[in-house]
Amino acid sequence: MRPALPTRAFAGQLRDLLLRAAERGVSPAELARLGDRLGRADWRAAARFLHEYVAVLALRDATTRGSVAYDNAELVRAAAGLLSDDPELLAQERRRLEHVYVDELADTDPAQMGLLSLVAGGGKRVVAFADPDSSTYAFRGADPTAVGTFTHRFRTASGAVAPAVNLHTNYRTGGELLAATGRVARRLRGPAGHRAQTPAAEVTSAVEVRTFRTGTSESGYVAHVLRQAHLLDGVPWSRMAVLVRSTVLQLASLQRALHAAGVPTVTQAEDLPLHLQPAVAPLLLLLRCALEPDRLDEEAAVSLLHSPLGGADPLGERRLRQGLRALALAGGDPRPSGELLVDALRDPAELAAVERRWAAPAKAIAALIATAKEAAANPGATVEDVLWAVWRASGLAERWYGLTARGGPVGDAGEERGLQWRGVAADRDLDAVVALFDTAARFVDRLPGARTEIFLDHVFGQELPADSIAPSADRGEAVRLLTAHAAKGLEWDVVVVAGVQEGIWPDLRLRGSLLGSERLVDVLAGRADAAGVAASLVGQTSALLDEERRLFYVATTRARRRLLVTAVASAAVGGSDHEEQPSRFLHELMPVSESDEDADELPVGRLPRALTLPALVAELRTAVTDPASPAERKRAAAAELARLALAGVPGAHPNDWWGLRELSDDRPLVDEGEPVKVTPSTMESALRCSLRWLLERHGGSPPASAAQGVGNLVHAAAMLAEDATVDRGQLLEYIAGRFDAIELAAQWMAGAERARAEAMVDKLLRWLATNPRRLLAIEHEFAVRLADPLRPVDLTGRVDRLELDADGRLVVVDLKTGKTTSVTEAELAEHPQLGAYQAAVEAGAFAEHGDETGGASLVQLGTTAKEAKEQAQAAVGEGEEPGWAGALVRRTAETMAASTFHAVANSRCRVCPVRSSCPISGKGRQVVEP
Repeated sequence: MRPALPTRAFAGQLRDLLLRAAERGVSPAELARLGDRLGRADWRAAARFLHEYVAVLALRDATTRGSVAYDNAELVRAAAGLLSDDPELLAQERRRLEHVYVDELADTDPAQMGLLSLVAGGGKRVVAFADPDSSTYAFRGADPTAVGTFTHRFRTASGAVAPAVNLHTNYRTGGELLAATGRVARRLRGPAGHRAQTPAAEVTSAVEVRTFRTGTSESGYVAHVLRQAHLLDGVPWSRMAVLVRSTVLQLASLQRALHAAGVPTVTQAEDLPLHLQPAVAPLLLLLRCALEPDRLDEEAAVSLLHSPLGGADPLGERRLRQGLRALALAGGDPRPSGELLVDALRDPAELAAVERRWAAPAKAIAALIATAKEAAANPGATVEDVLWAVWRASGLAERWYGLTARGGPVGDAGEERGLQWRGVAADRDLDAVVALFDTAARFVDRLPGARTEIFLDHVFGQELPADSIAPSADRGEAVRLLTAHAAKGLEWDVVVVAGVQEGIWPDLRLRGSLLGSERLVDVLAGRADAAGVAASLVGQTSALLDEERRLFYVATTRARRRLLVTAVASAAVGGSDHEEQPSRFLHELMPVSESDEDADELPVGRLPRALTLPALVAELRTAVTDPASPAERKRAAAAELARLALAGVPGAHPNDWWGLRELSDDRPLVDEGEPVKVTPSTMESALRCSLRWLLERHGGSPPASAAQGVGNLVHAAAMLAEDATVDRGQLLEYIAGRFDAIELAAQWMAGAERARAEAMVDKLLRWLATNPRRLLAIEHEFAVRLADPLRPVDLTGRVDRLELDADGRLVVVDLKTGKTTSVTEAELAEHPQLGAYQAAVEAGAFAEHGDETGGASLVQLGTTAKEAKEQAQAAVGEGEEPGWAGALVRRTAETMAASTFHAVANSRCRVCPVRSSCPISGKGRQVVEP
């Protein structure tokens, strides 16, 4: 008996043999003769395999990309060719098969039909199951018309036409659902008739079609239906599913809405294209940056740092950038931090001088890039080898497995939920990585010797979820989110088909595969003949519409008891015709009545109160606090709130209501007797709105802007300008030499910002030429204590210029470089910052120069005026209240040291960086949970 083909265990040795033989120029015929001399059938099989492999190499060399890809049909053709060339092997395969069962016959392509005819034709016992209305793989070359010719092609042993049996009993669903899906199927064209179906028993089923004004309302209604089915009808979460046409466009928003509504969801790794899965994307990006160094730019570097491979957070990234910038500036390198970040990942030597905790993520990424390069450089290394080297070096396997296996008691329910969510996420990520390795293994089997770069092109070119036989972790009770393609062959009690929009479903854009197998189907079907380009396009579009309708039919027939189909009709509320419109398929689901004048109108859904505990608590609290609510309703609502509070529902007890809870800590920010540190520059902010000052002081301040960077540079240049005799060219050279250190939002802004900086220098020089006072000090720091028995004040800061007037008094000058920093005359009289400077003079902050104040001034350099504008504040001793400046400093200290900080509406609210934490801005969020 002839030995079988080589097993998979022997395949690796054969592959190495074939690679060495090809590299040494051994021809397939020579290897076959060697096999004959050895009398080994597996060697002869190796020779045939080498023949196919050499053909692949020839095709690869003939292409511009340096590689060639086989689609499914070509692989099947290759198998059929091997059997046809070896009659003995073909006879053996035919003897081995007694019965052949074919599932989803309508999804087979001509190559598969040819292979089936080869091994099971001529009267073999073949049973095929098919539903032409459910064929959804035309993009892979499948043609549902093959069902009609099957009985003639696969005849009985006597040569008679094979019998066909129509199955009319539907065991899945009830009459209403069958009627609705039947209306969709009847619009499908083709030679095969649409079978009439009847339910096996009287099963209750329902179909609901709803449109919504916005996508948010649509997602909210989907969440409501799922919660209603689970809470009121007792349907397990795992018996419900949400189907979408495109995971890229629709999945993320639905996931967020369902998660916010408390609906547990699961998306299997195979439901997303491989390169879009969060756990896989960083690995692929790292491989691409390692093997194609030009791909490593600032965006890729940041993505890798923030990925699980690096583990950096925004603060860590910012500190890393600052450390690299400081090192670069110390060495005279003016490049921006983005370029320094990329160079650090390519050559991590500079990271040794950065603080360890901030440099650790970058060091990890740089090490993984080096690992990938080293693995790929090994002779004969496959993509599996490179992936395994990076995966093992990353340490993610141990970390994620630890999350999935973690158990035991935890501190509280919140911690337990957090651990559970992290465990589920780790399970999902591990499944995705297993699917990646499974894809890499199949790629290596199909194209042995192909470079890792070719695998990356292959994976990034996938637009549909890849098939995978990799095992998946058990997700428990959760609603399944998946595409209509992935749902084929599955069923659930409740199915939601969401986002059925025109342009998305059906998607009538002409498309095809890389090798164009679907075009061959069009040629054989007569849709791409010589009738002309226009007729050909019409035929292809018509066939594509049928394909989309069959896919929609598959999606709607996944439901056993209840089907909900939703869409957004934004044009119904005054939008243009180009905005979102419901798909034509929704009308096909609806029953048509001749007496119904509004048959074309789809029902508009309205979002009911969410079936969640927070929504119930909110409604009950509204009833209790509403003055117009009847007393009986208030008592009933209060009783329900009391029952929920006893059960520990957050927000039910009045102690949890915003505005009614006691302060968590009523102690002042600074204890009595302790000094309060006050700076003149922060006085105005603290007095204007103490809440904003507090939040900005503790991390709420926005990052420095480019305008602030320009202002700081002008201030630094002003330190060189003691008087008008300074060389203007020297100041401009100082600015030009350091201007590149400013990180602008866009490079095109550099010219305008540099011109603005030079204009401020010119204004400063012209103002110095007319300034009558004598300069005493520039950028003079001071620190003085204002004595107070209850709360002393440490007044500290720095003055831009300290000058002496004609009467021998001290005048503080503050240079302003902002575009809108002018103050009104009314504000100038008691301007907090200038008043603080004068209070510092009187307290002896500049005792070496004197302690009599002659006033303070603001010199506006950054406004659009052609000349600098000096705004002078009179000396504090010349007014009706000579001690007002010191009193203002003490009042500021009391505000900063208080236990309560108030939000005050003012003219700066529009640009406040902490609006989301402000209770009066309208954008603030309230925290009602303990």
